[in-house]
Amino acid sequence: MKKSLKPLKAPPAKLSSPMKTAMRAASHAVALGGLLVGGAVWTISQQHPLYANPGRLLRLPAAVVDASAPTEQAFRIGEVLNQYTHDRALAFRIADALVDQADKEKIDPALLVGVLLTEDNTLDPHARSSVGARGLMQVMPLHGGKWGCGSSDLFDIESNICHGVQILKEAMRSAPNTRVALLRYNGCVRGRNTPNCHRYDDTVLKHAGRAAAEMRLVKTQKAD
Repeated sequence: MKKSLKPLKAPPAKLSSPMKTAMRAASHAVALGGLLVGGAVWTISQQHPLYANPGRLLRLPAAVVDASAPTEQAFRIGEVLNQYTHDRALAFRIADALVDQADKEKIDPALLVGVLLTEDNTLDPHARSSVGARGLMQVMPLHGGKWGCGSSDLFDIESNICHGVQILKEAMRSAPNTRVALLRYNGCVRGRNTPNCHRYDDTVLKHAGRAAAEMRLVKTQKAD
């Protein structure tokens, strides 16, 4: 009788080298990181369109990037300003700055919108007038660095609006009424600095009234 053959023992499993183990761990970490980044981008894309563009996020101040959504008032103003520019992010950044300064100085934000649209309805932060006034609120360089606005750069959106609001606030403090304050803001004290500057207050108030009416019509989640 033939002797039954004993089955051969399976060769012992080869142990992974330390290098292979490290490479495997690294690949797992990269895959996990990819999932996390993908989830973060998806989350941002579900928020307000202002924060949906990663390129724009890198150019915005930290305070704007961290915000989950603008306030209701800033949202309404942003929607109004968005009619004057193709850059939605710019419109809402300006709106945030206007509301911030309006709250600090107790000035009607619609009036600030009126001044801004009168000075530059193209919403160009780098606008420069023939006499050297700069930015959205057309602030003269001699005012740069005053009032603790955080920066003397008058082409910076937040700094420019801060300077402009402070100039208007000082004019309102010494003027008998809003119309005179607006004329002083424009440098139209004697009516000869700018052609037809005596119409400046009418133009500002017209823009302000229209902005206020349009703000009331903007639909928000709270209103819905």
